[in-house]
Order: sequence, then C-alpha cells, then structure tokens
Amino acid sequence: MKRETHRIAVEECEMDIVGHKIFVRLKDIPMYISKKTKDSIRNRYSHSIEVGLSTEYILNHLSRELGDDVNLNFFNIGKIVGMLHDIGHTAFSHDGEIILDQMLQEASYSLLSPIRFNANLNNFRRIQKYGFYNNLPEDVQHYAYASLLKRVSELEEYPEYAYLKEHLVHAIVLEEEYLASKGVEIKNSVNKTILCQAMDFADENRYRVTDIIDSLNIYSKEKLQEILLRSITSDIRVKDVRKLVYLKSLEIPGYEHTNYDKIKIKELLIALLKRSSNAKTEFQNVMNSLSMAFNRNLTLTKEAKLVSVNEELECLRRDFNKIAAKYIWGSKKVNKIKKPFNHYFITVADYFINKDFEIDLIDSHSYKQALIALDVGGLQEAVYTKERLSLLRNFLGGLTNLKIIELYKKILILNFEKKLGYTLENSDKLIEKNSVELLEKKLQKYSNRLKRKV
Repeated sequence: MKRETHRIAVEECEMDIVGHKIFVRLKDIPMYISKKTKDSIRNRYSHSIEVGLSTEYILNHLSRELGDDVNLNFFNIGKIVGMLHDIGHTAFSHDGEIILDQMLQEASYSLLSPIRFNANLNNFRRIQKYGFYNNLPEDVQHYAYASLLKRVSELEEYPEYAYLKEHLVHAIVLEEEYLASKGVEIKNSVNKTILCQAMDFADENRYRVTDIIDSLNIYSKEKLQEILLRSITSDIRVKDVRKLVYLKSLEIPGYEHTNYDKIKIKELLIALLKRSSNAKTEFQNVMNSLSMAFNRNLTLTKEAKLVSVNEELECLRRDFNKIAAKYIWGSKKVNKIKKPFNHYFITVADYFINKDFEIDLIDSHSYKQALIALDVGGLQEAVYTKERLSLLRNFLGGLTNLKIIELYKKILILNFEKKLGYTLENSDKLIEKNSVELLEKKLQKYSNRLKRKV
C-alpha cells in the first residue's frame, strides 16, 4: 500500500472508531462511582481518547531518542491501539468484569472448559465483530491485534484466541528487524510489542493522575491535602519536571519569596489545593502535566523493555499509585459507595445467567434471535449450555452502567408483578421517572397497601 493511501486508511479508521456507537457507549461507563454525582469527571470514552493520544506521544518521544529517522509508531497506529484498549469493558468497568467472570465460571462448572469473561480479550471480539480494523491491510491488522495483547498467559483459558500468539511472534520480529535496519540492535525479552508497552504505560499514567483528580468528587480539598502530605515521599522539584514538559509558573500561597523551580512537586500540589480561586483547575492542569512527564520519563533497553529514567519522578508515579490503591480503589468509603451499584450488576447478571428470564428484556435483535434459535435447536445439553452462556456473556459484556440500572428496575417490576399475579399498567413510567431508590420505596408502599386490604 502506498504511503499516502495508508495514511488515509489510518485516519479513516480513527474517525470510524471515535464516532462508532460501540465506542461512544463508553461514555456511559464512568471510571468510578462518586457519592456526590453518581459519576466521575472521566468516563471510559474520554479515558480511551487520552490513552490513544498518550500512546502516540510516548512512541514519538522514544523514536526521537533513537534517531531522527526512527519511527516506533509502526504503521502509525499507536493512537488507534490506545483508543481501543478498553473497548471490551462492560458496565461498572473492572467491578463488572470480576462479577461477570465469577458468575459465568460458576454457571459453567460442569463444562470441560469454563466460560470466562476477560475485558482485555473481549477487545478482540468487539474489534472483529464491528470491523474496526477492516480498512487496514492484513499485516497492519495483525500487528494491531498483537499490540493489544497484554498478557499472553491469559490465552490458555481462551483457546479461541490462540491465533494471537502467532501474530505476536511476527510483530516482535517485525520490530526487531526494523530497528536493526536503523542500526539499533534489540532482542525482545518481555514478550510484548513496543507499542503494547507504550499503550500500557499510557494507560497507567492516565490512571495515576486522573484517579487523584477524580478523588475530589469524594474527598474535600482539605482531606486530599492531608492524603498527599502523608503519602508522597518523592522529593522531585518543579525544575526537574520542567526538563521534560511545560509547567507554567503559578502564584503559590506561602511561597511568594521562593524560587518557583525549587519547589517540590509535593509542596506544589498541596499549595494549589489551598488556593482561594481556581484551585481545582490549576491542580488538574499540573496533574495532567505530570502525566505527560511520566510519558517522557521512558527509554527503550536492548531487551526491548520500556523503563523509567528519572528515579525521583518514577517514585512520584509509584506514590500516586499507592494513594489510589489505598484511598480510591481499596478504601472502605469508596467500596461503600460502589456496593449498591455492584448489587445492581449482580442482580441483572444472575437473572439472565441463572434464571428463566423474559426474552423481551434483551433489546438486541441479534442476541434475541440467536437465543430463540438456540432453544429450538435440539442441541446436546453441554453444547447448549456453552452456546447459551457464551451469548449471554457477550450480551452482558456489552452493557453500560445506565443499561444495567434500567434492567435492574425492570426486573424489580417483573418480580413485583409475579407476586401480584397481574401486570402493572404504568410500569414503563415507573421505570422511566424514578431512580432505583424511589422505585423500591413506591413498590414497598404499594405492597403494604395491598397487605392492609387483605
């Protein structure tokens, strides 16, 4: 394919992804749930765009390090791979993934190979089903698939994706031969493409900063100051970060007579949260600059491994990770906020996987028809169970937070109608107009009234 034709194909691929309904659905999957807003500043859509841009940024930075004529953004698809790294996520992100995987394993325990759900490997199914790579040459497609393969070991549990191993081998050889032609000798020992590693770092680096930015949805500025003061051990200063990225000078309370470049990043972040105006905005801007600094704090070893250069900056990145692990992902406060939402997912998944569900609750025509055909197909029990669970996995794996909540409310109504023995006339309005909490209260009041009449 000619260079110009290839460039156009890649650009068209990018535009198709950004506007595709399956990619846009990621807007309805927030990064985590907030007590204040029931949402977060970012969702899977914005995160995926950020990771796509950051992946390209990392590859361009590493290329410049290796020489003016080196381009590690092979086929110029770094942005595409980064954008699609989360396309396989289901509702409530990692919580939903864990719940669905466990429930499927329990339901398929009698099969020779249990049915699993893995969001990373679900990426490949969705990319193929919706043809995201269809206008790219076959060799470029194979390299793109190989660069989304984060953990080869997972393929042992998913034999249908075994072909990806061969793609990965060819992709690694391609990278090694290309760099050798540029006078750069490497021997890949990490069993991941350079692009995959760049995407992984881009993903991690966005998490490291956005988790803390989004924590302002659940913690006050004062509480976050305490957390940063207690948790950051890195002594890296503003001037060290400025060597990597642009960081504008700011008025910092208490540091009016201090050289801005000599301020520690830890002190800067805490002081920004104390500002009387634009505190959150300036805090977010500095955090985003730190994310880009993390992206540039990388080099490529002879083993084809991406490693950090400045140890103090890497220490800051690790500090951010510890803060997120303790005060966001693993905190009792956040788990308490997430508990009811996890209950919604568990209820919906259990209803479809383990119950005799109402087929009309599946609003996808293709899944509905496939399940109906399966019921009349006369298959052996083991084959039927495997096919049915696979279809339900794919259906549930494509839902959003809002859809899970909608289905949860519909299941509440169906269960209530079963007790009544008749159908409610206003069930659609009840679902549309009421939150889960209000709907549950109304159904309870209705139930109490019926008991008093009896």
